[in-house]
Amino acid sequence: MKKAIKKLILLIIILVIISNLTILLLGKTYTVTFSLSKNYTKLKLKQNTEDGEVEIIKEKKDDDNYYVKVRSKKPGKTFIIMDYGEFKESKILYVHKSMIITDNNFFGKCTGSEIIALSSLVLLIYVISILFKKYKKESKENIYQYKNIAYIGIIVFLSFFALNTFISIFNYQGLYATIRAVIYSASVLSFFLFPIAFITFILVTISNLVLIKKEGISPKNLLGLFLGIFICLATLFPDFLYKVLFTSNLVDISNLNAPGPYIYAFVETFIYMGIAYLECVLIGTMIMGIKSAKNEPKYNKDYIIILGSQIRKDGSLTPLLQGRVDRALNFRRIQLAKSKKDLKFIPSGGKGNDEVISESEAIKKYLLEKGIKENNIIVENKSKNTFENLKFSTNLIKDKNAKICFSTTNYHVLRAGLIATSLNLKIEGIGSKTKSYFWINAFIREFVGTLYSERKKHIMMFSFTLILTIISICIIYIANNI
Repeated sequence: MKKAIKKLILLIIILVIISNLTILLLGKTYTVTFSLSKNYTKLKLKQNTEDGEVEIIKEKKDDDNYYVKVRSKKPGKTFIIMDYGEFKESKILYVHKSMIITDNNFFGKCTGSEIIALSSLVLLIYVISILFKKYKKESKENIYQYKNIAYIGIIVFLSFFALNTFISIFNYQGLYATIRAVIYSASVLSFFLFPIAFITFILVTISNLVLIKKEGISPKNLLGLFLGIFICLATLFPDFLYKVLFTSNLVDISNLNAPGPYIYAFVETFIYMGIAYLECVLIGTMIMGIKSAKNEPKYNKDYIIILGSQIRKDGSLTPLLQGRVDRALNFRRIQLAKSKKDLKFIPSGGKGNDEVISESEAIKKYLLEKGIKENNIIVENKSKNTFENLKFSTNLIKDKNAKICFSTTNYHVLRAGLIATSLNLKIEGIGSKTKSYFWINAFIREFVGTLYSERKKHIMMFSFTLILTIISICIIYIANNI
């Protein structure tokens, strides 16, 4: 990763040098465009010099526009005025000390300034490619890692800005306009994803109510509800804040010479970027959750662990647990057909206070009914949760080079895989179908887990977003006050 960072820094330096040289080479001339109408018969061009000055070197007219090419002569601000007879139209030009001419404001468009957007696009594509390569490498080694979710979320986040940058190249209006577009894009992305967040909030609420009814009230069963409320309120907060400030006398957000509008712009932009980023990480969680559930392990396993869950009062399997066992049986059937290799079952799960027998014994009974020989079943009956399921079950396997798989419900594959990774277990999972409402809460849980586990990556992204936002607002302030 250090090598990639060094290459990234080198690329930034090269792009900055190329951009500066291009603008220095081309930016000392600029073509001003005035719109024309066939009704205009009197056209008179003049310059109103304040402290800056340009010289007109070429004029050209077609049916729709009048083009005036100018060259920088003296640093400062100047106006090019077209007198139509009926009215006048003026264009503001800034001549920098380097003699670069920018249109409309200090950070406006100049000849060759498209190189800035192009360089930004190259940089974004390079960063995205690095992250994608890291994701491909890490997911190939082990699909069950929080870093994979983080990579996907960051890639989705940066891809939106890369697309926006690509579009801006064809109508580039300078650094000032680009920054305004980026700020606007953050709000667009946030509001574009807001329906996803709102729908997720509704589905999570329904899911949580079902889970509370089935499993009782617990922090993990309310996690999605709290997150959905937070994302919805945070997305709407900037608009609420604007209405409050607009109707109050605390801050004047219409005076561009005062700090008020820029403080508001900073708060608005940072919130929108932050919310958009969190929503992208949530999308990454969904992608990895589905991918984990659909992942098909190699059919060369020596053992398959069946993760337990609550059984019925009479000791029989619930549909959810039976689905896990049937999925394991089906995996064995396919493996026998493909490689002629048999495997051993490890039903895992202890006895709960309200259960007549242990979950593992109930699974063993079902396996025997399905024709599995008893010497092909190893019972683990001490575990109380997924962590213990995997830890205690693998402890029963004497061969440390054995190839192991676990069977659980599809929404739980990613979670179980992440726990296996935390135990340093090289193990793959398969999932059985289940009710859709379980998926939502599972996504939310792993989303929060990703934020915590990969907090350094996310802090770095938020820090980068913070710095970028501060720089952007400072440029807008300078452009409006020079």
